[in-house]
Amino acid sequence: MKLKVTRLNENLAHVRGGEVVLYKREDSTKWQARYKLKDLKWRRVATKHANIQYAAEVACEAYDRARFLYDEKIPVSSKRFDVAANLAVEEMRKQISAGVGKSVYNDYITAINKYLIPYFGKYNINSIGYEELQAFGTYREKEMGRKPVASTVTTHISAMNRVYDVAIERGWIAQQQVPKIKNTGAKGTAREAFSKSEYSSLTSFMVKWSENGLTDRATQIRTLLRDYVLILANTGMRHGTEALGLKWNDIAYITIKNQKFLQLTVTGKRGRRTLIANHNAEIYLERIAKRQAHLQKYSLDTLLRRKVNEPVFKTADGEESKYLASTFRQLMKDSGLDKDRATKLKRTLYSLRHTYAHEALLTDKMDVYTLAKQMGTSVKMIEMHYGHLNPTLKAEVIAGKRYTKKVKEETVANEKE
Repeated sequence: MKLKVTRLNENLAHVRGGEVVLYKREDSTKWQARYKLKDLKWRRVATKHANIQYAAEVACEAYDRARFLYDEKIPVSSKRFDVAANLAVEEMRKQISAGVGKSVYNDYITAINKYLIPYFGKYNINSIGYEELQAFGTYREKEMGRKPVASTVTTHISAMNRVYDVAIERGWIAQQQVPKIKNTGAKGTAREAFSKSEYSSLTSFMVKWSENGLTDRATQIRTLLRDYVLILANTGMRHGTEALGLKWNDIAYITIKNQKFLQLTVTGKRGRRTLIANHNAEIYLERIAKRQAHLQKYSLDTLLRRKVNEPVFKTADGEESKYLASTFRQLMKDSGLDKDRATKLKRTLYSLRHTYAHEALLTDKMDVYTLAKQMGTSVKMIEMHYGHLNPTLKAEVIAGKRYTKKVKEETVANEKE
């Protein structure tokens, strides 16, 4: 779908009724763009295109992403690490001079100037994540000529946190974007999952996003991707062979204690296995079927009983798409959710499987043995990748049922006997 661009003159144009402004500088052939968010401040972006239509598409994508980030209270733009680091050093020096600074501030200043700025200086402060921190550990060990002792690493972590404090105070980074820095030096094993609020934001964002591809084909792929994402997150299936190989005759309703459940049989790296989908998956499967002319006349129950031997994940024109992964990358970029806030690892379609595991363990209170069966993996792998989930997050399960006042009094009385 071609964007409507209104040319005001040779070097000025409006897109989306003036919400996005395109303009050219006198010394350049390429279009720049500017737009305002709810705070009414101008934001600018270089489109890097001389073609006005391409420039308009880049500008509108940047505008949509900025609006999403702004609504999520995530900084739209950031500063380089060395800017925040130098301010942190300046503040600590002032406090030391005024006699209110801690003596350890001198150690923080040394760490910042000798190790942190030389390595992280040119990074945007909101782009530093797990991979960069791991690489920094290698760099520091090489610079020192030895493995640092724990107290040295603690000093560096504290110095880094002083820099982040400065950046947070000035709105260059949100608290939830600050990576978790560990002193153990061990490799992080947490998988990149969506938090509950991020998943909610994603599902809301996909509604309009899926309807606005640049072409009819792109819109069909986006619409299919929306349901594909939701089904992955509600089943724990692996993206790829398991999900893309799923056919309608692999899905059936089963009845247990007078209640119907949706059972899927998938083929993965461990062979054939069955899993039970969350009830919500019925809605998404029905939507896929209703978009295909030869299937839309059937209810989901009838369709499944007919054992149709066709792949489930097809676009409205009946084609299997090879572009779900690349379209998902675009979705992550447009939504501002492309990196896990804790690990800073880029999200992939596998992140939906990890999201399912998190929800199953924390919200649905599923035990690791059942989850391992459902996901087609081992208990060891579940514990390895999701063992970081803190016991406090499952306090309700661990602590059990709270006693009523009467039961508590009876229990105390029995203990005294």
